[in-house]
Amino acid sequence: MKAASPSPLRLAFAGMVALAVAMGIGRFVYTPILPGMMGELGLSAADAGWIASANYLGYLIGALAAVGGWAHGRERLLMLAGLAATAVLTGAMGLAGTMAAFLVIRFLAGLASAFVLVFMSSIVFGHLAAAGRNDLQALHFGGVGLGIAASSALMAILVTGHAGWEAGWF
Repeated sequence: MKAASPSPLRLAFAGMVALAVAMGIGRFVYTPILPGMMGELGLSAADAGWIASANYLGYLIGALAAVGGWAHGRERLLMLAGLAATAVLTGAMGLAGTMAAFLVIRFLAGLASAFVLVFMSSIVFGHLAAAGRNDLQALHFGGVGLGIAASSALMAILVTGHAGWEAGWF
């Protein structure tokens, strides 16, 4: 017996949540955490740029690696693995304290966020197209903004409470 497909609205909402976590938090939370990291760790603007660039490079490589159909039938597994990796790597940044660790973690986080974006979008758009509900695609991508807004609000609360940069990653 084949399981019923989720409703288009429910699937678009699931995509929104996945992108909020992987992109809005896992990828973009670095920006509001950065001033605290620079101040407390003595990072230079160049150091901060290298950390961000490692994430961008990981994202680029992850997006390019997702091309080619090799993941057909495993999109859900890879997307869930990307979400799990995003959670672990985001927390790992709060435990790291060296440039080398920051670079590796942010590179891997970029890979993970790219896999979530590409594979979750593929899943959601396939189901929405089959249901004739392409009008819900924007809801899916709204997750990026939702994650950015949520992580920024959380950082504002943490900064107001004088929490260190590590708390932002946790």
